[in-house]
Amino acid sequence: MEKPIYREILLQYINKQEPEQPILTERIAKYAAVCLGVDEDKVKKAVNVNMARLEKADLLIRVTKGVYCRKIKTPFGYYRPNKETVFCNQLLRDDTGAIGYETGLSALNKLGLVSQMPNRRSIATNLHNKRVPKEFQVDVRKPVTTITESNYKYLQFLDAVRGLAHAPVDVLKPELVLRGTAKDFDLNTDILILFARKYYNQKTLLKTIDILLEGVYETA
Repeated sequence: MEKPIYREILLQYINKQEPEQPILTERIAKYAAVCLGVDEDKVKKAVNVNMARLEKADLLIRVTKGVYCRKIKTPFGYYRPNKETVFCNQLLRDDTGAIGYETGLSALNKLGLVSQMPNRRSIATNLHNKRVPKEFQVDVRKPVTTITESNYKYLQFLDAVRGLAHAPVDVLKPELVLRGTAKDFDLNTDILILFARKYYNQKTLLKTIDILLEGVYETA
């Protein structure tokens, strides 16, 4: 197979990706195999070689081993996506949907429960065994169960409830913030309580029920 054909196939795939979308060599190898009608094993080496050449040609940015992102040309020059953001994005979603979510103090900050801005970002992900490059301020955590598109918002909410006991919460009514979050996430109360019972401790379960019931009482 001629090198220009591989280059054309890879660029076709790469140019479809968003600027901060991680481009994994394993995924692009599957794409190339389908395009060429051959087994994936037969294209892996050529894909790796050509990805390295595209990086050398300044068309790609290498984030870490096996992970790249696009280098985008703009009227003001080239836009270089943040490598840490690209790395985190591969921990959050894949072709099947959600595989991770932000948790810990960084998530509580984004939810408006704490004003303290943490130095590191925490992500619960199915890829919790993945090595994080030293230069990235990211902590990877093992989730309480496998994360899917249908459950990640429930788990993120319950992580926040669990974190209230140890976090420097400085908002006056954290329960009100969390009820608003549950509404914004469109969470089903029965499923939320079921997950709290199944995957979290009793303290988190009771706190979750208190937050939800207090909202019902206030409405009544």
